Amino acid sequence: MPGRVVIPKLPGYTVSSPVSLDDHAFNKQQTLRYVKGYAHEAPEMTVQDPHMASGVTEMYRSGGYNPSTYTSSPTYTSAKKEETLPDWVVNNNKVLRWYGYFKEAVTESAVENYRVRKVVIFFYLEDNSCQVVEPKEDNSGLPQGVLIRRHRIEKSDGSFFAPGDFVVGDNVSFYGRTFHIVDADVFTRQTLADAGLEYGPAETYPNDPFTTKRLSMQRHTSGGSNGTGSPMSPGTTGVTLRKDNGKKKLQQFMHNARKVLRFYCVWDDRQALYGDRRPYRLHYFLEDDTVEILELHENNDGRDPFPVFLRRGPLPKDFHVTRTGKKLMREQCYGPQDLALGAFIHVYGRDFFIHDADDFTKQWYSENVGATDAMEPIPVGEGIRPIPVPALPPYNGFGSFEDSEQSCKNLVPKPPKKDFYKLMNKDKIVLRFSTRFVETPTHQLSSSDRERKFVLSYFLADDTLSIFEPPQRNTGITGGKYLERSKVLKNSTEMYSEKDLYVGKVLSVHQRTFELLEADEFTYQYMENNRHVYLMADWEAALKAIQAQLQGQP
Repeated sequence: MPGRVVIPKLPGYTVSSPVSLDDHAFNKQQTLRYVKGYAHEAPEMTVQDPHMASGVTEMYRSGGYNPSTYTSSPTYTSAKKEETLPDWVVNNNKVLRWYGYFKEAVTESAVENYRVRKVVIFFYLEDNSCQVVEPKEDNSGLPQGVLIRRHRIEKSDGSFFAPGDFVVGDNVSFYGRTFHIVDADVFTRQTLADAGLEYGPAETYPNDPFTTKRLSMQRHTSGGSNGTGSPMSPGTTGVTLRKDNGKKKLQQFMHNARKVLRFYCVWDDRQALYGDRRPYRLHYFLEDDTVEILELHENNDGRDPFPVFLRRGPLPKDFHVTRTGKKLMREQCYGPQDLALGAFIHVYGRDFFIHDADDFTKQWYSENVGATDAMEPIPVGEGIRPIPVPALPPYNGFGSFEDSEQSCKNLVPKPPKKDFYKLMNKDKIVLRFSTRFVETPTHQLSSSDRERKFVLSYFLADDTLSIFEPPQRNTGITGGKYLERSKVLKNSTEMYSEKDLYVGKVLSVHQRTFELLEADEFTYQYMENNRHVYLMADWEAALKAIQAQLQGQP
């Protein structure tokens, strides 16, 4: 047999032989899978055939590989048989928390040599990141908050911190700063206990020299916990360093820091020219007995958005005292005892009425003053006043009535709007009545006028009417159009409508009086079909009225 031909390793001459002739799946394996809706990387594939795993590569490179010598194709299995969710999904929103502290050296201070600063260490299980936060304390004077931002922290050996590195009673170092762990929360203890790591009892924080001295001086100056301190009298409780009156302001500030009484009030200035009734919000700061007043704006109130009406400062009861240039005394300014619901306060010549307060203010007054019944809100709403509708002047006869009405309602007259619903639905509906002249005390009829007959037509499309006189022989009067189609005034401010037309009605048309004698069949039928509009055509109501009159007779 001839020797085996070796193909040169040139571009286009390379042959990729399959692992087995029976294996026809030459596609590239997928490396990304979805498990329960989450995407994660698929596990690696391993070869189960020992021959293929050890010698197939060398045999192929040396040219001694013959696929016919292998009758079965190799099988591939994953390294992990069970597919589970990734850790960032399983441990989402799971955070371990430890409590600890570190000591910070204090130089050039006769009160303390070091200061104990408490911290909270967070460990996020979803990405094994850590975060160190120092809880904020009131009036500490220290920049507190996040000390170490959230990220993965390396240890000295190059590995990253894990939950097992945090032990209660042990130290942990982050970037050259040593933290001592004193306790862990319930969730952390339970999670680590399930993993086989038990924690001992919690430790206590060490005493801070400055805090200890501060508390002892506070008990000494306040006389212990006698319960006589009250925010109303700033000189009885709080932190004071000396027994002089100059430190009472500091004591008041420390005890009432960030305590603000909020009242709602109104200022009625409608007696003045262009005055109005405007709402305000009054803030009384207990820490320094100052007052500020803010304006309450509403949408489209027509006022400039100036938020501060009175800037923060002492509010004198008599503003004439400020003109003397002397320093205001506490008795000359408004205090919490002067602010009550239903009371008036004078703000530089303006009377403000207090009608409501927030929940904190009501609770503060009930605990310190005992005023519980007097803190009920007072209603100050006046309701919406109806806008007066100006009366139309009498019609002067120039132009149409609608044009004159528009000139009274608008500075620049606009064309009167038409009722397109009536134009579309009642275009060809015409009510016709036969009429005649009626003699009045101011107008006497001649013999020829008494015999004249007319036809009055009312057009529902635009509420106009016209009068036509049928020609009669041997009367000497030429018949034809008596009145052009137009709207007719009922009085000085109202037009005739369809409700004013019924048999027996007397109409005054341009100083002529007409009486409606009868109507055509269409008019009768239309009125009876619309009895809710034409009340005189309601025969049922007429029968009931006649029956009631007959029953009332003896």
